[in-house]
Amino acid sequence: MTWLKQNRIWLILIVPLFLIAVLASSFRLVTLYLPWQWSDPVTAGGSKGQLEQTFVDVDGVKRHRSVAVEVALIQERAEFEGVAPVDGAAMWQVVLEFTAEPDQYLYGCEVELIDDRENRYSYAGGLQASEPGGFYLTPYLLACVPEDAPGPRAAILGEQIDEVGAERPSSWQQTVLIAMPQDVLPTSVRVGWSKPVYLVLDVPNS
Repeated sequence: MTWLKQNRIWLILIVPLFLIAVLASSFRLVTLYLPWQWSDPVTAGGSKGQLEQTFVDVDGVKRHRSVAVEVALIQERAEFEGVAPVDGAAMWQVVLEFTAEPDQYLYGCEVELIDDRENRYSYAGGLQASEPGGFYLTPYLLACVPEDAPGPRAAILGEQIDEVGAERPSSWQQTVLIAMPQDVLPTSVRVGWSKPVYLVLDVPNS
């Protein structure tokens, strides 16, 4: 008896078994991994866009987020309010304008610049104090809301809601400083609050 005849049953089954394995791995990717990554872009198609997102906050409550974001300004700066780029880097000032109802949960977002090769650059590195001997502390988190009126925020422990200051205005601006390599230009801006959804905005024409 030839090898093909001896193993014909396994040869017949190998294709459906392969498909089952692929589907199983795809299900695992979608259900276990992608929700914990920035994997669901909302492309604005311009320098202004709207993000709609349903999410579960740290207090375990399911909420809906609705916010408009616009890149109001982006420009290279040699120095800004005591901050400068490290050697070999360029610093970009990104001014974002947010529009949302005061009851929206918007405290704590991530902002990144993207170049024409899809490389991502965050606010977490490449910057230093502009004065010799000065001190610059990299922000752990971008608030993305006014300091004196941040609006509602879920408490880290328990289900109480922490509301600080006056009612947040319906529109406000925030400045983010991001370093990129010299001679590399930003082509888009990414803004997100809760993974996996994030907003992709074009850099406005100068």
